[in-house]
Amino acid sequence: MNEQEIKQKLEFALQINSELPELELKTASNNIPKDIWRSISAMSHRKGGGAIIFGVKENVAQHTFEIVGCNDLNRSQQKLIEYFNDKMSFVLRPQYFVIPYHHDKNLFAVYVPECPQEYKPCYFKPVGLPNGAYMREGHTNRPLTDNEFRTYVALSKQFQFDLSEAPNVRLEDLSEDKITALLQKREEEVNRGAAIKIDNELLRNIGIVGDFNEMKKPTLAGFLIFSKDIPQQKYPYERYVIRCVKFSGNDSASSIIDKLDVAGTLDHQIDESYKFILRNIRKTAHIVGTKRQERYEYPEQAIRELVANAVIHRDYKITETFTQIHIFKDRLEITNPGSLPPGITVENIKDAQYSRNAIIAGRLKDLDYLEEYGRGIDIVFNKMEEWGLPAPLFRNSVNSFQSMLLGEKFRNLSIRQHKIIDSLLIKGQLTIRDCLKILKGTPRVTINSDLRELKELEIIEQKGASVNTYYVIAI
Repeated sequence: MNEQEIKQKLEFALQINSELPELELKTASNNIPKDIWRSISAMSHRKGGGAIIFGVKENVAQHTFEIVGCNDLNRSQQKLIEYFNDKMSFVLRPQYFVIPYHHDKNLFAVYVPECPQEYKPCYFKPVGLPNGAYMREGHTNRPLTDNEFRTYVALSKQFQFDLSEAPNVRLEDLSEDKITALLQKREEEVNRGAAIKIDNELLRNIGIVGDFNEMKKPTLAGFLIFSKDIPQQKYPYERYVIRCVKFSGNDSASSIIDKLDVAGTLDHQIDESYKFILRNIRKTAHIVGTKRQERYEYPEQAIRELVANAVIHRDYKITETFTQIHIFKDRLEITNPGSLPPGITVENIKDAQYSRNAIIAGRLKDLDYLEEYGRGIDIVFNKMEEWGLPAPLFRNSVNSFQSMLLGEKFRNLSIRQHKIIDSLLIKGQLTIRDCLKILKGTPRVTINSDLRELKELEIIEQKGASVNTYYVIAI
C-alpha cells in the first residue's frame, strides 16, 4: 500500500464517517497509544496487511471524524519502531508516511504488512499467547477465535519443532525393524496385511524423514522414536532423559530412596518410567465382594497417561532441564519442560485438544502409547474419581507444566482445603492472611477449622507463634 492509496482510503473513510477493514484511524496527536499492538497484530493477519493513520479524532456521539494532526512525528515513529522491532513476535517491516492535510496539519501513517503465514499468529510478546494476538474484522479489532488460533499455530514453524532436522544423525541411525513393524501395523489396520515396502517418500509422509539441504535426514520425531541405539548417547539428546526420584518424605529435602535416569527412545522412556513409579508406590489390599484384591496407591492407567503425556507434549526445544518424576510419601509429581501448548489452559485442559508435537503424538499413537486424541486427561480424572481420590492438580508456568496425583490422606478434603494445599505446594508456606486471600470471602473461623483439620491429618505443620504463625506441608 503506497502513500497515494492511503490518501484515497482516508478520503473515503472521512466521506462515509467510518473506518475501513484495511484502515484504522487514531487520535494520537502527541503520542502513540499503549494498546497500539492490538492494531498492529490485527492488521498483520489481514490479507495484504493494512494501514493505521494517526491524527484523526473520532466523535463517537456524532459518528464523525475530525483531522487534528500529529504534533510529534519523530517521537511517534520512534515509538512504533520499538513495537515493530522489539515487542511483536515477528519483526514486520512497515512503511511510514507523513501526509500533509490542508496545509496546516500533518498526519502520520504506517502501513503494516501481512505477516508470513508460517510465522502467524503475530502477537505482542509482553502479553504472550493467546491474549496478545488480534484479528481485523470489518473496521474493528478482536481477539483471535480458538479455531483461528489453532489454525495459525498448526502452520507455524515455531510449533513444528518435532518435524525439524535431528542434528548429528543419518538415515542409517534409524531402526529398519522398528519402522517396518510400525508400517506393518498401519497396513494391517487399513489393507489387512498388504506387503510393506519402505521408501523415503513414505517416511516423509509420516514425519520420520524430512528434506534438509537437499538431503533426506531423520526428523527429531523420527530419531527420538525410531533410533537404533539410545538417542541420549548423541549430542544434544542427553538432555531428553527422564529423571525419576523417590523421596522418603513429602518434600525434596527428604532423603532419596531410589533414583533413575531413563534414557532410550520415547516409547522405552514411557515404559521404564512407568515401571519405576509402580515399584516405588505402595500397594494396599481392598475387599471387593468376597475377594481380597491388591491395588497400587494410584490408578495404573492414570499414571501411564500422565507419563505418556509428559513424553508426548514436552517442549523439545528446551534442553536446560529434564522431565522430572518425583514420588513423595503423599503424592506423585510429573514436571515437564515447556508450558501448555497455545490455546490450552489448566481450566480447559479436559476439553481442548492440541499437541505441540503432532508427529511424536501421531507415531506414539500408532504404537499404542496414546489413547484416542483428547481422551487421556479424561481418563486420569475418571480413574482418580473411581478410586475415591482427589482430582489431579495441574500447574502451568512460563517454562514448565506439572501434573500431580494426591494420595489417600487427601481423600476427604474439602475444595477449600485443596486450594490451601495447592498454594502451599507452590509457595512453600502460608499465613492466615495468605489463606484469607486465597479463599476470598470465607470467614476466618472456617479457615481456622480447615487448617486445624489439616494439622490433625498430619498434612500440614504449624510453625512460629502468635502473629508470626505460618503453615508448611508436613514432612
